[in-house]
Amino acid sequence: MSLLKRYLGLAGAAPAQDPKAPVRALPASWYTSQDMYELERRAIFSRKWLLTTHKSRLPNPGDWVKYDVAGYSFIVVQDRKGKINAFHNVCRHRAFPVVTSTHGNSFIFSCKYHGWSYGLSGNLAKAPGYQDLEGFDKSQNGLFPIHVHIDKNGFIWLNLDAGETPEIPWGEDFEGVDEQQRFEHYNFEDYVYDHTWEMEGEYNWKILADNYNEQRPPTSNTSVNPQRNKSQRAFVWRQPTFGPTHP
Repeated sequence: MSLLKRYLGLAGAAPAQDPKAPVRALPASWYTSQDMYELERRAIFSRKWLLTTHKSRLPNPGDWVKYDVAGYSFIVVQDRKGKINAFHNVCRHRAFPVVTSTHGNSFIFSCKYHGWSYGLSGNLAKAPGYQDLEGFDKSQNGLFPIHVHIDKNGFIWLNLDAGETPEIPWGEDFEGVDEQQRFEHYNFEDYVYDHTWEMEGEYNWKILADNYNEQRPPTSNTSVNPQRNKSQRAFVWRQPTFGPTHP
């Protein structure tokens, strides 16, 4: 997680390297191996906390956004009480996607396959042909939940660990990330969601991380401009751009 902490400005300037020391780099096969990718899905994306978006992306009850990360499809939504919930985008009946659009506003998620419907808290609301069957328990057939943590600045983190509680607590990897001194200059409540941008390409996710962390350009080279470097690498994931509500 040290690389991620550098992205978030938690680490100081990188120490000078011994020119005689061997180059520390990942084997090339790790960027192309399907087996390695499957290992990463199990060890990283299904166990670690993922910085996903900001609560300003979901300002109203019923607002939801669909994400597809490392082969996992999930929904983040604000419910009627203002709580942010997240669920796997999989109907409990035949595993059909509950939503197919990228975002929207709904008070019921209705699967288009056989009409199973779910509330914003993931509860099963309707199951045609099943809900009146003897022994069928609607309370045990809601959407599969995802752990949610909202930090002090309103950023939404998700953990896909299937356990009742995540094996890795959020604070174990990111304690203090939302209390950095540089955040004292921002009041995220004064910002509103503006837009989202995406970059698509046929490359392993580590290529993007390595390219972003390149040490030659002055925008990311701590020896050239340490302060600028901190601000430039604040967020690297698919994140919205924010615009203040006033000048």
